[in-house]
Amino acid sequence: MNSAAKPYSSVWDVFVILALSMGIVPVLVTMGFDCLLAADIVTVPTSQLEQITMAIAVSAQEAALFLLTWGVIRSTGKDLKAVGLVRCRPWQDLLWGIGLGILCIALSPIGEHVSRLIFTLILDENTVAQMLSRENMLASKLINKGQPGWLRLYMGWLVMFVAPVAEETFFRGYVYAVFWKRWGTTVGLLLSSLLFALVHMYLLHFLPVFLLGLVLGLAYEWRKTLVTPIVAHSVMNLVVAIAVYYS
Repeated sequence: MNSAAKPYSSVWDVFVILALSMGIVPVLVTMGFDCLLAADIVTVPTSQLEQITMAIAVSAQEAALFLLTWGVIRSTGKDLKAVGLVRCRPWQDLLWGIGLGILCIALSPIGEHVSRLIFTLILDENTVAQMLSRENMLASKLINKGQPGWLRLYMGWLVMFVAPVAEETFFRGYVYAVFWKRWGTTVGLLLSSLLFALVHMYLLHFLPVFLLGLVLGLAYEWRKTLVTPIVAHSVMNLVVAIAVYYS
């Protein structure tokens, strides 16, 4: 991918996309779903209501993130190839992505351990353990054994395929390009990784997610394609989903 081909737009566009995809669109979609439930147009078992609502919200979030990014890129006269959504060397990109995903999985506990050490300097260990448990609980709500089979399959597909494509297209492809244009490679990588970690809204897992974003950004810069970070992201999400499901 040639730097001259990258789509550039305002930094404000980055935050508009985030506000719409992470907040406004999911809220409007879930409100619409609630209206359908209230009008008895749709019927959902009470035991599954929270999980299905969460699935709808996450779907709306990821769809909006990808489609809004695509729309803004198109408005600059470019297409998704300009941000690296193209197969350059398919088998190499795939293998590097799998290897990178495994490496990130191995490094993630180190980042979490460092983060816990930092938090224990200002908080007691019980409080830190409770915070960690709450953050892990968020992941367990997405994929767990209590869900019906079709919903587990759908959430698995969403977490392992849809989310990596949408998030890597936005954070590594689009956000990094915008920040790169304004501040250069180093600051662009750091800021896009910082935004990636902030959007996940973790405290204890903030450092691990930031480091993962940085590694994925470096892989994107090195390989000049989104395929490698997308595959790595998918591998990480797959391992996390399996660990959460069987925990």
